Amino acid sequence: MIEQEKFTLKVSSDTVTPVLFGHREQITFILDCIKTNKIPNAWLFHGPLGIGKASLALNLAKILSNMNFSKFADVSNISEEDIRDPKVPININNVFHCKKKWDNKKKLFQKYIPIDDIRDLSKRFSLSSTDNSYKVCIVDTTEDLNLSASNSLLKILEEPPKKTLFILVSNNQQAILPTILSRCQKIGFQRLDEPDLRKISTVFFKKNQFNQLEETSLISSCEGSARKLLNLLDKDYIKFFTSMKVLFLDLPNLNKRKAISLLTGNREYVLSSDPDKSAFGIILRLLASIAKQEIDLRINTEIVRTDITLIAAHLYSQISLLRHQSIEYNIDMKKVLFLALNTIELAFARYKKQ
Repeated sequence: MIEQEKFTLKVSSDTVTPVLFGHREQITFILDCIKTNKIPNAWLFHGPLGIGKASLALNLAKILSNMNFSKFADVSNISEEDIRDPKVPININNVFHCKKKWDNKKKLFQKYIPIDDIRDLSKRFSLSSTDNSYKVCIVDTTEDLNLSASNSLLKILEEPPKKTLFILVSNNQQAILPTILSRCQKIGFQRLDEPDLRKISTVFFKKNQFNQLEETSLISSCEGSARKLLNLLDKDYIKFFTSMKVLFLDLPNLNKRKAISLLTGNREYVLSSDPDKSAFGIILRLLASIAKQEIDLRINTEIVRTDITLIAAHLYSQISLLRHQSIEYNIDMKKVLFLALNTIELAFARYKKQ
């Protein structure tokens, strides 16, 4: 879980952080680092998207930016509950949140975190905190840094000021410069299990709603992600997701005409930049569920069903790459989705008559 290594810039004053569930082992380790004064210069929080890594980073920023480390009692009395649900506001002078900026003209987020943001960060972090607390910078996500910004961040990590902590959040650590990884203490996070998802549901869902979603296999499609679970509060999203799922249950036969009609009538999901709520995200989730045999297809032939799970696994990686390239080269998402449907149809073509 924990790997020991050598050892849009904006002030986050109004970020609302929910109560954090799960990740007990990781929080216990972090608590021990704080209480024993062994906080590194940089932590890398890596793991799947939407499981609470950034939320934990924000909670820690609240605690560390307000704590007087010269007072032993303040440090020794910190608890797991304090980290899960901090009762203190973020100290805006000591906390910086580095993330992609919103482009009002294009109505989407910029592709990368630019070097200018890291340079600005360097100026703000040039001096240590004067109140015996920590200065904390959250980079969310680290793979959003372009090469120049990554190199600029690396220079800061090589000679960081005292009482500063960088929390680098990552959904794909393979996309981060190895030299940055070597200067971070890595903490791996896993998907939330069903009991944790159920606890989250008691906060946000109506009574018995979780059980109803579980019966329709929607919970399994969340893949242990709190973000995906909370998407199920959106009735329009559930309707669109369920309609797409009905089409995929007929695999190897895919009614492409119905799929295109469904996408055309739900343009907000076609154009969504949210990787979970977008049409692309839904297609990938359904393919993943089929590959893991988490949903039952209507086809009865066992041999064909086994082949379909293997094809679905291959399609998942193929369409993930297609999605990444469409974002990278700013290709019309609607056209790329139609290409993805063609790819799925061709992959199952030989089984259509069975």
